[in-house]
Amino acid sequence: MRSGFIGIIDKPNVGKSSLMNRLIGEKISIVTPKPQTTRDAVRGILTTDEYQMVFVDTPGLLTPKTELGKYMSRETDAASRDVDVLVIVIDGSRRFTDADLTFVENKLKLGITTYVVVNKTDEAGYGRVYPILSRLSPLTSAAPGRAAIKEIVPTSCADGTNIDKLRDMLASELTDEIMYYPSGDLTDRPMRFVAGEIIREKTLLLLRDEIPHGIGIVINKYEDKKESVYIEADIVCEKEGHKLIVIGEGGRMIKRIGESARKGLEDRTGKSVYLKLFVKVREDWRNKRNYLRDLGYEG
Repeated sequence: MRSGFIGIIDKPNVGKSSLMNRLIGEKISIVTPKPQTTRDAVRGILTTDEYQMVFVDTPGLLTPKTELGKYMSRETDAASRDVDVLVIVIDGSRRFTDADLTFVENKLKLGITTYVVVNKTDEAGYGRVYPILSRLSPLTSAAPGRAAIKEIVPTSCADGTNIDKLRDMLASELTDEIMYYPSGDLTDRPMRFVAGEIIREKTLLLLRDEIPHGIGIVINKYEDKKESVYIEADIVCEKEGHKLIVIGEGGRMIKRIGESARKGLEDRTGKSVYLKLFVKVREDWRNKRNYLRDLGYEG
């Protein structure tokens, strides 16, 4: 049994969470079109007869503007260093900038085996992807003060292009002769955390651009019974006006969120889920450490 930790990093909304979910074959990290959906470093675990890969999906890299942003930055920085292999994900459908190239060069200075994945090739097409590959190509040779990119792999999480190839490449890098997690585990996160993430995902998807980042989830009660799960949770927002949006006219939006979250939770747990949602206002919670601790953002 070979094993190892693989960090997945880069900007928000480039497809890091989708890539991890594809590599594992299960939905571990929540996915929405909104940047910075991932706030914590989430470990996803793939165990076969030959190996165990522990993927670390990280928050997207941006200059932090809030205390929550600083927490997310620390999570990403730790994940960039405490891994055996680094996977830098680039959105092939976006313009590749000098800053993007410098970021890759700086990560190569860590001396960690590094793969670069050019994702969303289904959206980008050859015309956009080829110039990115050309600019990255010189980095496949080592230079003073930095290592070389091990491989550049164009992928698509939408249609599965090169996902199996990438998985095999990463498996070849595993050297630890230990099994870190039981074979049935898909993540190191408890179901209480997973439940909060599923509720947040469904909230963000339904609200779209109305409340971009100021949504948090507090799980007040999680009772796992033999055939059912009972959950009480707060949807936390920053303004009274946001609370009205979350509730919706006649309570219709909060009802839709509850129905969507309940289905997602039932799919994940395989049990009947009884979900009770409340909406709370915590002004400027992303800048207040006591609120951040209440919402599980510590460290």
